[in-house]
Amino acid sequence: MSTTRRDALETLVVACISPLARVLAAKESPMLAMSSRAHILVRPSAKQTLTQCFTEVLGCAAPAALNAPGLTEPMLAFRFPDGGSVSFEFSDDAPDERQARRGAWLELQTDDVEPLRVKIVSAGLAQLRHPATTTFYFALPGGQVFGIVTRRE
Repeated sequence: MSTTRRDALETLVVACISPLARVLAAKESPMLAMSSRAHILVRPSAKQTLTQCFTEVLGCAAPAALNAPGLTEPMLAFRFPDGGSVSFEFSDDAPDERQARRGAWLELQTDDVEPLRVKIVSAGLAQLRHPATTTFYFALPGGQVFGIVTRRE
């Protein structure tokens, strides 16, 4: 076999095997990703305004009420129109609004940030800024912080 032909064959074999080797190597590592569900502790005084925020401002359907042993009242779970969900557990032990703002900051994705930003501002929800980003952040009733970002495909 000529050197040119052998080189071409080696190139072809490497081109076919390299992607397969990457796939097999990737399969050896466990899959790990963040899910599209969150659970948040909120004070009971925020329940009504929180429900209004999710249904009227963010466009979620009425929440599902979830009873669990040991809770004084049901948790509320909201499903977002295009996927994902968030549930709220109501407890007097939950962080107050100021403390909640210092917790996790979550993001909502949308195809069009501006109309949602306008709805949030019109609803009177507190706006927050973080110096490391231009993302629009707001605080829910109860203090949890959400940002609005363009959907990533």
